[in-house]
Amino acid sequence: MRSRPRARALIIALLAILVGSTLAWAPAAMAHAVVEQIAPDDRQRIDRSPADVQITFSEAIQLLSPTDASVVTATGESVVSGAAQVPAGNSHLITIPLTRNLPPATYTTRWRVVSADGHIVGGAAVFAVGDVPIGAPYLGGAGGASGPAETSAWAVSARWIEMVGIGGLVALMLFRLLIWRAAWRPPPRIRRASQDAVLAWSRDSWWIGFGALALVSLLGEAYVLVVKTASALGISVWGALGDPAGVVRVLADTRFGDLLQIRTLALFVLFALGVWRFLVEYRTDQAPPPDDADGGLWPGIVMLAASLVALGSISAQGHASVTSMPALQVPVDALHAACAAGWVGGLVIVTIWLVRLPKVAGADGRTIGGILLARFSALALIAVGVIVLSGVVRAFGQMSSPADLWRTSYGWTILVKIGLLAIAGVLALRSRRIVSALRRAGTPNTATLAIVRRNSWVEIGVTLIIIVASSLLVAQVPPLG
Repeated sequence: MRSRPRARALIIALLAILVGSTLAWAPAAMAHAVVEQIAPDDRQRIDRSPADVQITFSEAIQLLSPTDASVVTATGESVVSGAAQVPAGNSHLITIPLTRNLPPATYTTRWRVVSADGHIVGGAAVFAVGDVPIGAPYLGGAGGASGPAETSAWAVSARWIEMVGIGGLVALMLFRLLIWRAAWRPPPRIRRASQDAVLAWSRDSWWIGFGALALVSLLGEAYVLVVKTASALGISVWGALGDPAGVVRVLADTRFGDLLQIRTLALFVLFALGVWRFLVEYRTDQAPPPDDADGGLWPGIVMLAASLVALGSISAQGHASVTSMPALQVPVDALHAACAAGWVGGLVIVTIWLVRLPKVAGADGRTIGGILLARFSALALIAVGVIVLSGVVRAFGQMSSPADLWRTSYGWTILVKIGLLAIAGVLALRSRRIVSALRRAGTPNTATLAIVRRNSWVEIGVTLIIIVASSLLVAQVPPLG
């Protein structure tokens, strides 16, 4: 018995060494677009009027409107002679042409761009022409307007709803294919009446969940688009709702919009297949046979694939896409998100089934609940392991040293996630021990299932907070090497 704690301690120590060594040797990582050079530079005094202002960013950027980059006087009067441009062949550069022979004065350069990872980046710098004092930047007027920040309640809540909707759909697909399907192959030894009651209730509940999450995911995508439009155009969320042309511009003219369209298309494919399977499964009011309890293997695989494409497109637009190794980091980030969705969503689904099945079929319902719990527990252990390892790989792409964990807000958010994950892990291990005891005991009793349910609800609460932390992490700037 003493060997098990020692083995767990050894595994934890090895993981700690792996994380530490990964961070210690991690290469420099890119983040949101940052200004690498601006000419004239901030607070620079020059003798002659420049022909233009050039701003060079650390990664590719987009201008939604030529007026999103401008140069103005101390009173807000524009001194540009033409539209700001991103030259062909150099998507890191913005050139702002200026009128000739600017008089001695202070001038403010302002910009608002969409970075390659989909975040909105704005800023301002001042320079002076001639021997005059350098004043404060002019930030008033339309050009100085600012929409909701990436870390605002608007943006974080939008991403949270998006992740819950799409992640929940992934979890539903995984539950049917990997947990529910296994519970009926071969069918458990329970009464036929109980079998019919469990199958009918589970079919109804699964489709209610599918419909609810489909609605949440669509509303989440619309919410994300409106908030992103407000950030990109420097207006309020309510202003973005009243600006359909601006919404269309963000959707059609940005990389974020391209990926949102891919995500929406994947969701519509999933919903179309869902409607077809719904009609097939409800062709009769009778309970589905055990062989058809999972809704069909191949339809389930295709629906799972569509939900994974939707989830993966979020990874393709985030921090992972602008690291030094995007071909590795994006798939790893998508795998991280899929395993997290399967774990958190599966925990919610199995807990609901544990609550309801005994009420539907008594002792036979507890038997099915025990089978589901054992299957989920085994898969959750694998999922958590993949989450940890993929998180280490992601840290390799975003951190330059272990000190970044406590020196930056990005690192502190990661530490919060690790702490919450540790709490959830302790609860999961406790439930795992109970599941092992259930396997030896056979049909679980009501008191044992009650303990598991209480642990599960606490674990669900913790993991939902982890999702909030993840939503905030997406908006924060990773450390630069």
